[in-house]
Amino acid sequence: MKNLIILAVFIGACTAVPLRIVNGTDAHEGEFKYVVSVRSSLSHICGGTILNNRFVLTAAHCVCDDSTPRDASLYSIQYGSVNISRDTQRSINVQTIKCGPFTMASLNYDVAVLQLVSAIPAGSNWEPVVLSQSFDSTIQHSGIVVGWGRLWQDGPIPTTLQKLNVRTLTNTICGLRFNNDHHVCLTTTLGGVCNGDSGTSLVVNGVQVGIASFITNTCGTTSALTPNVYARVPTYYSWIIENSRL
Repeated sequence: MKNLIILAVFIGACTAVPLRIVNGTDAHEGEFKYVVSVRSSLSHICGGTILNNRFVLTAAHCVCDDSTPRDASLYSIQYGSVNISRDTQRSINVQTIKCGPFTMASLNYDVAVLQLVSAIPAGSNWEPVVLSQSFDSTIQHSGIVVGWGRLWQDGPIPTTLQKLNVRTLTNTICGLRFNNDHHVCLTTTLGGVCNGDSGTSLVVNGVQVGIASFITNTCGTTSALTPNVYARVPTYYSWIIENSRL
């Protein structure tokens, strides 16, 4: 594959920074209670979704070198609000990183689970995401993506979570360039995901079917031939469940 752009922005040799949604609108407080910011040194690098009070789902390329976990002590999550900040409020450090068998060469298995050092407190404006166990991509679906990625190519990172309505592409179209067993392709009339949106969710009918993985053109421009591409959650469902238990 050529001209593929991972949705995390890299700081130095091994730290990823987050993508933002282009042409999105501000999410309302409490609208996406399962979404978190994944941070390095208190700076947003990627997004994630809450699996339960001790585990968060994100993209492997955000926190792994291929299938090798990076130093977990470098990372934390911020939860409980559509607004992110560079401080320790609503923040919990990461204890362990669990990487899928991801490789940058194939961009398959772009999935990772973060175990937190302590539980997310009850009653603090969060809820677990519902994961898709099966997804019929032989037909097109309407969905929604969210993230704190850049507002445009090389633009700034927002502090308020952005949301954008999208439509998925069928296997017939997505499979022309990508692996239908591992990827869900999506497009939209205007806009798209950008650097910093990596690890965030594609939700269809209230369940997470994808994890933001990479784009195939400049930020905010999508088409059937140059879609945004998400890791396919149902393919990794069993692995995610097995790796999100104490």
